[in-house]
Amino acid sequence: MQHLETDRLSLRPFEEKDYPLILKISSDPETVKYLYFWGHPGTTPESDAHRFLSHALKEWARTPIQMREYCLVLKETGETIGDGSVEYVGKDGKTAEIGWILLPQYRGKGYVTEMGKELLRFAFQEMGVEKVIAHCDERNMPSQRVMLRLGMEKSELTYGVRPAKEENGVPGDELTYAITREQYRHMLKAWEMQTLPCVFSGFKDLPDLTDGEIRLICHTKTPADPVKKYVPAYHFYIALGSEVIGKIDLRIGYTPGLYVGGNIGYTVDEKYRGRGFAGKACRLLLPVMRYHQMKIALITNDVRNTASRRVCEKLGLAHWGQMKVPYDNDMYSRGIYRVNIYAMEDK
Repeated sequence: MQHLETDRLSLRPFEEKDYPLILKISSDPETVKYLYFWGHPGTTPESDAHRFLSHALKEWARTPIQMREYCLVLKETGETIGDGSVEYVGKDGKTAEIGWILLPQYRGKGYVTEMGKELLRFAFQEMGVEKVIAHCDERNMPSQRVMLRLGMEKSELTYGVRPAKEENGVPGDELTYAITREQYRHMLKAWEMQTLPCVFSGFKDLPDLTDGEIRLICHTKTPADPVKKYVPAYHFYIALGSEVIGKIDLRIGYTPGLYVGGNIGYTVDEKYRGRGFAGKACRLLLPVMRYHQMKIALITNDVRNTASRRVCEKLGLAHWGQMKVPYDNDMYSRGIYRVNIYAMEDK
């Protein structure tokens, strides 16, 4: 497969006519500052551009193709705006590496993330690899943010391997990010979740949430925090008669973070456990979900938490599998490294 497509981008093999684009890339100091291939002492933008184009054309001519350097084209205008690449690395054919370069005026519009998702799809589904990696200079924060949005994790830091491009400069350190096939499967689910309907136009004045035995008392409504990427949430006490026996929360919306952390979180005081109160409290949240048009609420739990797993099983929830908690997630810092993911559906 030589051409790839996204909603806004066409990815095609480089051609001789793309030399002006490559020269723009190699002529911009800010663009090449952290790139390994470009801007070394003793080279010129012209020599870098010729070298890159020759390399790209030779790789496309190989049989079988090991590396694909794609020219990024805006579908709407036909403008060429950068480069995307995917290649086999290692000797076993089970790992691929992806990369990207974008002209400055096109940054901040989500093009690289959009392209990165398609490169991941191609690597896992067409190339058949088990892991995809990407490298960047440790100082290249925009590239790191893209890797995180793609569901990749930091896997390695190598010191002093990035070229020193200034006279008497110090070599930079290189970060490697990675995503496995299993992690990618979950990221597809997380991205799919973000397309599900959900309406939030304010918190609802809730009806009496009770099943005749327990009731939920809303004690706090937390607004969204865009900076921390927190969605709005309802916080309830679980009451048995006049006694508070636990707590349960419902987070409104769908984000990649919630795919790991869940929409619903609960705890029941120890002396009341084993009586089905957690499951009953979960069911009492269904009217709140309906108000916000949420068809699915995720419940996740530490794989070592057998009690919480039994709650989900007794509720008959669909088990979407287990997922490794990303290193940068606060759950990881609390000692939760792998979670079960369950889906409670409002049928």
